[in-house]
Amino acid sequence: MAAGDLNLLKSWNPKLMKNRKKVWETEQDLLKEEQKFKERQQELEKERELESLATAGESQKKKKTGLEWMYDDRIGNSENEDYLLGKKKLDANVIKKTTERTKTQDTKEETKKTPVKRTYDYSNDDPMAKFNKMAKAKKGKLAKKPKGKVAKPGNKPAKKQQQGGFDY
Repeated sequence: MAAGDLNLLKSWNPKLMKNRKKVWETEQDLLKEEQKFKERQQELEKERELESLATAGESQKKKKTGLEWMYDDRIGNSENEDYLLGKKKLDANVIKKTTERTKTQDTKEETKKTPVKRTYDYSNDDPMAKFNKMAKAKKGKLAKKPKGKVAKPGNKPAKKQQQGGFDY
């Protein structure tokens, strides 16, 4: 005898409970997202209303957002910036002012004590530096040994290799 509906065995069947559950969960997620979006829109509307009320009453202080310094004209019109931007040319007065400033800075620096710069020997941390240090130490020890040592009786002298020939 045949089973009931063969589509109940397929993973894509919309009548299956697990597929219905997935659809319901995604619908719930979309509803939550839409609700958050509406709340955010209401918050923005409230902020705009408050901002419009603040600008309507000019006597009240403006709310600072932290970006006013970029648009403030009073700060940007210093003499040095005018020279840097090419609005003014360098005069002898400006050059004199800079030399006077450097002279006063030099005298201030002379009166201050210069701190002693501490150095750290990084060769102790570097393995290759340790190896080189040990190799130099061994070379120094070999150089200090007297050259006139007599060979020990148990040691055989090394054989000299023949030049230009082969041993078969």
